Amino acid sequence: MTLKARLDASVLALKCAAEPTRLRLLALLSHGELQVGEICRILGQSQPRISRHLRLLTEAGFLDRFREQQCVYYRTPVTSVQMGWLRQLLDEMARGEPQLQRDHERMTQVIAVRGRLAARRLRSTDADGLQFAEPLLEEVGPVGVGELLDIGTGSGAVLELLARRARHAVGIDISTHALQLARARVHGAGLSHCEFHRGDMYALPVGDATFDTVTMDRVLADASRPEAVIGEAARALRGGGRLIIVEQMERLESQLPTRPLQQLRGWLTAAGLQAERLRPCPLQGGDFLIATARRGAATLEVRL
Repeated sequence: MTLKARLDASVLALKCAAEPTRLRLLALLSHGELQVGEICRILGQSQPRISRHLRLLTEAGFLDRFREQQCVYYRTPVTSVQMGWLRQLLDEMARGEPQLQRDHERMTQVIAVRGRLAARRLRSTDADGLQFAEPLLEEVGPVGVGELLDIGTGSGAVLELLARRARHAVGIDISTHALQLARARVHGAGLSHCEFHRGDMYALPVGDATFDTVTMDRVLADASRPEAVIGEAARALRGGGRLIIVEQMERLESQLPTRPLQQLRGWLTAAGLQAERLRPCPLQGGDFLIATARRGAATLEVRL
């Protein structure tokens, strides 16, 4: 693209954004993913009016639009070049603009209601999701995790725990209700650089070698083809990237009664990963296992 073409595109983008309702939409959707009906309730405007603004912003590249079964969500692209400079403007505006602050407060309320409804449908809030938080953080270490992918994200407990160390984080789950709960939990915690997508863990909707860290929380024991899940996780990892697996030992042993740790090591090796450590973690809620593997040579350590 020539310099003139880039300038023309930038001018058109600025013209598109330079409208009060659209600025409110951009400020709102930079905090998380919302449906049209939710946006209408927050802004107090009609659906046809909001839909028109959303269409214009999407066509200008300021918004991502994606479908999740019967639901359509909008959000600002986490890695968008345009949103880089526009977000600075929005942050400055938000500090002194009561309307944007009220919009954000209403969004928080809408997300909380969505989360409660999703939790009732799932009949669980995954209250025990963070009981292994301390040993998991020890395994991750003090460094950042780069681009983070959480497979089978469920309520988003692991994503909420690790996302502050990530540049960008993605949670994937097959359950729409689980994703609604995860959005409420993670976006409600102010982690706007996280996004969620419905997807099959046997065929992840992500590109090859796109993530630095991939996590799975109690996914393998319930999987019909756990080796395929690990293979997909390995495909998503960049060179030197790390896979972190959390499993409850009792559930894992019930599915793999013969040498479960040996089978797990075999699946990692078959996927082109090198096991770094298998760490048993006796906790109040049961015995857990935290396994780490990496693309690259490593020496296996079993910590007792």
